[in-house]
Amino acid sequence: MNQAISGPMAGKTLTQLPAVRTQWKTWTKKNPSTLVLSDETGYSRDYSIDPYEGYYSVGSLMFPVGDVRKDLSAKARVMGIEISQKAKAYPLEWLRANPGILNDQLAGVPIRIEVNPEGEVVSVTDNKGSLISATFSYWFAWQAFYPETEVFQK
Repeated sequence: MNQAISGPMAGKTLTQLPAVRTQWKTWTKKNPSTLVLSDETGYSRDYSIDPYEGYYSVGSLMFPVGDVRKDLSAKARVMGIEISQKAKAYPLEWLRANPGILNDQLAGVPIRIEVNPEGEVVSVTDNKGSLISATFSYWFAWQAFYPETEVFQK
């Protein structure tokens, strides 16, 4: 897991960086000096439109994926966390519906998930405030990489 499959790093273990999934206005309010790459890529594409918007709402998958655990619907969106070879999936629908601070634990590590009133995950940290890496994914993909994953339930 977490290995490069091509390029100069092929076969080497990669370090996952902490990430959040917010709107640009939320990010820049908290991080006003952020620099961004240009959307002048040489391609005619409207970067303000999410190319997957229609795919989110359709129940079917674009390609076969094998067996999918029935804990959640295949295309439920989750935030996944892996610590010390233990994994947990947090349904984004639940997080959005319950903004605020969620204190949880995985592999003996305290986890603090902050969700703003707009339903955006704005930070994932341990009890010391250190960032914890998280992956935003569809359920079918997360459970394929982490078949023994726990699913958060409140």
